[in-house]
Amino acid sequence: MSANNMSANSFSVLHIVQQCNCVGDVDALIGSSKYFRFLVNDRLCGLISIQDIPPLESAANSLPRPPFRFDSERRCVEFSDWCSTQAQRTAAVAAVLSRMRELQSWLSLAKWRNELYPVYGDSSDPNNVAVFIERAASYNFGIRTFGVHINGIVRDRASGAVQMWVAKRSPSKQTWPGYLDQIVAGGIGNGLGAWASVVKECDEEGGIPQAIAETAVSAGTIQYFTKSELGLQPETQYVYDLELPPDFVPFPKDGEVDSFHLWTLDQVMDRIKQNLFKPNCAVCVIDFMIRHGYLTAETEPDYLQIIDNIHRPLPFPC
Repeated sequence: MSANNMSANSFSVLHIVQQCNCVGDVDALIGSSKYFRFLVNDRLCGLISIQDIPPLESAANSLPRPPFRFDSERRCVEFSDWCSTQAQRTAAVAAVLSRMRELQSWLSLAKWRNELYPVYGDSSDPNNVAVFIERAASYNFGIRTFGVHINGIVRDRASGAVQMWVAKRSPSKQTWPGYLDQIVAGGIGNGLGAWASVVKECDEEGGIPQAIAETAVSAGTIQYFTKSELGLQPETQYVYDLELPPDFVPFPKDGEVDSFHLWTLDQVMDRIKQNLFKPNCAVCVIDFMIRHGYLTAETEPDYLQIIDNIHRPLPFPC
């Protein structure tokens, strides 16, 4: 659904947060008969829906050297013994997913991104990366994903009042078209780190020069466990605050943003409560408002529950 077509109803902040952090009992999910555990060297790295197992198994077993072992009794998927290095695993998964994309086996693969996400959990690798997986398939494997979200603000020098730049996503975006977003945000893929991703996304999405991007201040992380029709998404977002010059106006550069808007925090919160933000972007803004005292225990009745929901532990390696 486009954000333009959404109801103007007002929702609670807790409701908005729980739309993103919508997976409740993770231990029950792991033990559920509805999921196979995705294991690397006996470490839990993801959860695969039982509905996704048959096409994955079929595609894997069609290769000359099947890269996976499927154990229905233990409800787990593991790499075959010959897939013992990061390079071997990455190449094997790419071959399986390429085959599945041709066969249109998973809905998610229609949104192929040509971007590789790391799956952590191999202590023998210098960066603890066990395998790289095409971003579009991350939902199906239920792996922990990582991204950067930047709150772009403008501060009035005299009063100290803060306004926030908000992006409206392009109507042609593969995910959440037309919804509201941070000034800059993106997944961490292709071997980049968080800081390099900040600088890259600032340039590509907002036309923000490197000299300005590098003034961004690290503000911790948010974590949530969400799900959709595509699958599961346990996710960690590195959060940054970026104070922009009053005369700087961001501009769409890579086609992912339709327009930018500079709003007061009251205006931003109104739109959050109208459910006009992409869910995890709303969570990031809510985190900003907590950190800067706009939302407090005195003004928000669900204050502690909100904090618990945006900083939840995840049972997957990093």
